Amino acid sequence: MHNYSVIIPHHNIPALLQRCLDSIPSHEDMQVIVVDDNSSPQAVDFEHFPGLDRSDVEVILDKQGGGAGHARNVGLERADGKWLLFADADDFFAPGFYETISSFVDSESDLILFMADSVDSDTGEPSDRHLVLNENVRRALAGRMTERQASLEMPTPWCRMVRRSLVMERGIRYDEIPVSNDTMFAVKTTCWARRVEVSPRVLYVVTTRRGSLWDGNARDPRNFLCRMDVYIRRNRFYKDFPYAEKKAMLLYLVDASHFGTSTVLRTLWMLVRSGMLFSGWETLIKVVKQHLLHGNIDEKTDDV
Repeated sequence: MHNYSVIIPHHNIPALLQRCLDSIPSHEDMQVIVVDDNSSPQAVDFEHFPGLDRSDVEVILDKQGGGAGHARNVGLERADGKWLLFADADDFFAPGFYETISSFVDSESDLILFMADSVDSDTGEPSDRHLVLNENVRRALAGRMTERQASLEMPTPWCRMVRRSLVMERGIRYDEIPVSNDTMFAVKTTCWARRVEVSPRVLYVVTTRRGSLWDGNARDPRNFLCRMDVYIRRNRFYKDFPYAEKKAMLLYLVDASHFGTSTVLRTLWMLVRSGMLFSGWETLIKVVKQHLLHGNIDEKTDDV
């Protein structure tokens, strides 16, 4: 049994996967699991697949093509670490990664949330994908919000270390869907954790990359509707946790309008059918007050 299991889904970007693996130092208490999600032989040389030259890396070639959520679940079944960490293949860990996580190996918390940096994957120029996460961590450290609230405000798979026993005892798994497959995993581990801790140390470097899943999904109305189903389930789950701020579901109609009338109507129907049309009205009132004070409602409604 290891202290840490790092799970990395991969699809068709072997050079970036190699960069990610290079950021993980070899240690006897570290298990690294790469799950290849049915990559194309035109994109990947399977005889020289990244990680095959390392004894601490286990490569699983999964031919189902079930997406990142499925790949992470495959990795979970093979993980034996006391702590779980997740990375995307096109990101990488920050310098001092092992020293950072090893300082929490005996923590009594079930979840530790860290800070991040972000860069353009090709140029290395600074990006802004980490700013919301880091601001929430700072607010939690300053006592302006709780550690759980900081974790819920940006429910990503990265920048967090989760106790494996919590995941296994609660049967928590990733949604096997095209987008937002990580949201409910992060939400459930946060809400069901006995204790959540935040750290001011930078653990991870998240990248922006043209043509990435993160970059491309935002333009597809089908993916928007898939996200809507996740957001509805998230608000419903939050009913049992008073500290979790429900999102203002009505505001998602603003986002739906970017995809045309058909998507607006389908979004409206999803909200009405689920009984969640007015869910998060308290948050909506807060957003309107902020609008009156500051002049604009942020169009990034996933944060409200």
